[in-house]
Amino acid sequence: MFQVYDAPQLAPANYAKMEPCVDISGQGGGLAFPKYTGSGVPVAAHPFQPQEVFRNTNSRCRACGSKHTLCIYLYYTADVGTGKDLTLELKCQDCGKYTVETYMD
Repeated sequence: MFQVYDAPQLAPANYAKMEPCVDISGQGGGLAFPKYTGSGVPVAAHPFQPQEVFRNTNSRCRACGSKHTLCIYLYYTADVGTGKDLTLELKCQDCGKYTVETYMD
């Protein structure tokens, strides 16, 4: 499931001024599932790399198809009853659009 936007939806408004990848897990209270944001890193270089999650990610811009995207937000949850969910927000370096994708396993 994916949606394309003209502005970031999940990353904070100041994401472009942040370090490339900041671990913000647990900052919202509750369970500390992996959560990252920042000015962006390629999906292949992201520090959160469980193979079973990333093997199905497209990491292309869903507006123009470019491979030149940066992950500016990632949130991963895993639960015995509901499975594994990964939400990514990608910024395209070619067309400037933002893609939010959710993968459910």
